[in-house]
Amino acid sequence: MSTTSENPYASPQTTAGPTLEPTPTLGPVSVSQNTRLANFIIDSILIYMLSFAVGIVVAVVAIAGGADIQSPGFAVWDLVAQVLALLVIVAYFVVMEAATGRTLGKLITGTKVVNAQGRAPTLGQIVGRSFARMIPFEPFSYFGKEPRGWHDTLSKTYVVKAR
Repeated sequence: MSTTSENPYASPQTTAGPTLEPTPTLGPVSVSQNTRLANFIIDSILIYMLSFAVGIVVAVVAIAGGADIQSPGFAVWDLVAQVLALLVIVAYFVVMEAATGRTLGKLITGTKVVNAQGRAPTLGQIVGRSFARMIPFEPFSYFGKEPRGWHDTLSKTYVVKAR
């Protein structure tokens, strides 16, 4: 028997160390930079194709209306095409992510957009995400420690693996 006053009939006690407290969740875990890059490339290809189609339609309308490509007035049509292309980009992301939480790139890579609670983001968050993509150099914002772009952090959304 030991020199301390121990109860020989007591349940054994463990001294494995401090008990671990559950850590609070910091939000959904974002997917890797490679997955985000794949989403970006796939969506960019589709967006460029849609923007090119808008440009062709505007040029055809301008030429059918009598505009000369060499005239200064054609610059107005060029501006119209650029504004419509930007609207197409925003509409693509808003419509796809609001309806399904996914774009074509996210569908192919098996990912989706969620809010900080892991649920579907609000329409306001999706619109904010879409307009934040227009920030110059925004695609370079993925080069940080966590693969979240500015359009994610500003709208408080995450791109996660779909279940």
